[in-house]
Amino acid sequence: MRSYLPVSFSLLISISLAIPALGQGQSGFAANSAPTASANPNTAANREDHDPLLDLPPLPNNRITLMGGIVISADEVMNRMTFRPFGTKQKLQVDFDTRTHFYLDGKPITEREIKPGQRIYLDTMLNGQKVFAKTIWIRSTADSGLGRGQVISFDPQRKTLTVQDELSNQPIKLNLTPATVVRKGNQTGSEADLVEGALVNLDFGAQKDLRTITVVATPGTVFTFAGRVTYVDLSQKLISIDNKTDGKRYDISMEAIAPSVLREVHEGDDVGVAAVFDGSGYSARSINIAAANSAQRNP
Repeated sequence: MRSYLPVSFSLLISISLAIPALGQGQSGFAANSAPTASANPNTAANREDHDPLLDLPPLPNNRITLMGGIVISADEVMNRMTFRPFGTKQKLQVDFDTRTHFYLDGKPITEREIKPGQRIYLDTMLNGQKVFAKTIWIRSTADSGLGRGQVISFDPQRKTLTVQDELSNQPIKLNLTPATVVRKGNQTGSEADLVEGALVNLDFGAQKDLRTITVVATPGTVFTFAGRVTYVDLSQKLISIDNKTDGKRYDISMEAIAPSVLREVHEGDDVGVAAVFDGSGYSARSINIAAANSAQRNP
């Protein structure tokens, strides 16, 4: 696929920066649930609460990229921070402001808590020509916190889960304990859900003991995407969709879609797509092109 989920499952950095690319910024799954159709959160009520004279403008609905690294420096006056992404020797500058949310070990804090040497994770996006941090998480310990990745293997006898970490692109081993909670989406899951290729969110402790495992997708899971088409490649039978549910961009293979239907898909169209996750990406099974798109092209 053009940009989504090679089996290596690296995430860092899809934004056009002078840093060696370690993967794409679309993780392919939401924080706690599979992508489904939903209303746009930028409602009229929210717009009415915005004061154009006192408040900063709303952030654009751009793709979100998860990054992680070590803080090099922070400038509270200029509202910017420099950090070194994991796995590189480069330095990256990101901006933040009052729209940014800060957390220390899961608890809300302010930007004053950011110090050189800290391990941080950021949800970033392009805001104009700048890289902007929507959320910044700080970890007080090196080996505890939250993670995302793809299951390489699970040993039920030793209770050991091996995951390809999406940030470092390295396999990590984590241990299940009697207290470990396994979820599948928003439902109760089991160890049987920890299959090879599954996408998981992880909450683990300092000894790499797993507190919670959330299985977001397993090979064969069907997802529903709804949003605007941002890219079409007829030769490769690929499209990209900005999914309304989670604000992320997904690349979807259209191999199973008839060429006559695919030729009707254009950048800017609003579409709904049912796609199957196969362990390395998404493959469309059906596509619904909004009637309004055809009306606009054929007045």
